Amino acid sequence: MRYRIVAVGQIKRGFYAEGCAFYLDRLQRVTTVEVLEIKDGKDRDTDRRKAGESASLLEQADGRVVALDERGKRFGSEHLAQVIGANETQAVSRLSFLIGGADGHSRDLLDRADEIWRLSDLTLPHELARLVLLEQLYRAEMIRSGHPYHRA
Repeated sequence: MRYRIVAVGQIKRGFYAEGCAFYLDRLQRVTTVEVLEIKDGKDRDTDRRKAGESASLLEQADGRVVALDERGKRFGSEHLAQVIGANETQAVSRLSFLIGGADGHSRDLLDRADEIWRLSDLTLPHELARLVLLEQLYRAEMIRSGHPYHRA
């Protein structure tokens, strides 16, 4: 499976940047993955800012679009690996994951996404969400390949 991660904002804190670089490097050794960053919206009105950011995220999406949102479907790591495999068997060659900014996604984006997933029952800052996503995609690929990285 190929992955595209489209996220609002840049990683600003060192430990997030280091963690994301670490898992991105590992993931790129086993599959194609790209990370695209969208500029934070500057509009003071939250709804307009969210709408603008969401439109930019959707413009960069390619393949099957997965919005990451706290109200989305929940998966364990092994189930995530199965879902990724199932997408491949349905001829999906790329999953695009959309990570919103501090205010989340617009209703329009959520309606247009093919799927809505959550990374946790906890609310995560978008920088941490990107780190968790990269690690879980790496873990899913390791599960799919039978590598011992994942120990259930």
